[in-house]
Amino acid sequence: MRHRCPILGRDTETEPTPFRRGEWSLVRCIETGMVFLPNPPAYQQLESEFAWEETSRAERTRRLREEPVLSRLSGAFKKVRLAVFRSRNKMADLAVECARRWPAGEPLQVVDFGCAECKLLARTFERMKESGHACVPVGIEVSRSLAAQGDAMMRPLGGRVICASAFDGAAGLAAGSVHLALMSSFLEHEAKPLELLRELRRALRPDGAVIIKVPNFASWNRSVRGGRWCGFRYPDHVNYFTPDTLARLAAEAGYRVARQRASDRAPTSDNMYAVLERA
Repeated sequence: MRHRCPILGRDTETEPTPFRRGEWSLVRCIETGMVFLPNPPAYQQLESEFAWEETSRAERTRRLREEPVLSRLSGAFKKVRLAVFRSRNKMADLAVECARRWPAGEPLQVVDFGCAECKLLARTFERMKESGHACVPVGIEVSRSLAAQGDAMMRPLGGRVICASAFDGAAGLAAGSVHLALMSSFLEHEAKPLELLRELRRALRPDGAVIIKVPNFASWNRSVRGGRWCGFRYPDHVNYFTPDTLARLAAEAGYRVARQRASDRAPTSDNMYAVLERA
């Protein structure tokens, strides 16, 4: 069976996987090993019916119903972790680390794709300010409701939120204007990641960087939990990356992986991180 591979942007031979829920079934590209949803929802559905805030609420309800003990333990652990490490945010930490390549005080345009209500963007703005960097925060969000909330938060900081699909939002950015792009728990939602990264490359400065966080399909927990893995979200998670397939996507789009340390791709974690730069 042939489907359009999201990291190659063309039809390839695929094979079925055991991962499915209802009408949604994942396949694997034989050429690249990429696991993906071949029939993702249209962008219009992501604005409302499958908006992030709606699917997140539905997924929490489903997990609580099907695995009540594990779900409650996981929720309690997250609350403890947030309380203990309140000041830590790896995406913001990586943004500050990348910002060191520019002189302190130079206004840096930071664009957050899938910004939701802009909590990460606001945190990054604060960390940038603490490190001596001026930050012009720009969010891109397809959900109308979340875009309105985020825009209200960003305007007092001198920023804004663009309510659009990721590709259309990137296409509206001036060429060579973006210092840093943030994609935190976003690229797994993007039906056309190759086209998006190529368009972003146009808008990215030659010395700019893209900071990515995605679920790690190669994690040990996914292997143990199988179809009950927490990284599965139907139908709004359409891409399931491993370190290798993320690197392949980066290369196809004209980037290189500038950073992905062992701690960024640890198989003990359900998430992985990478910093991309223009090749």
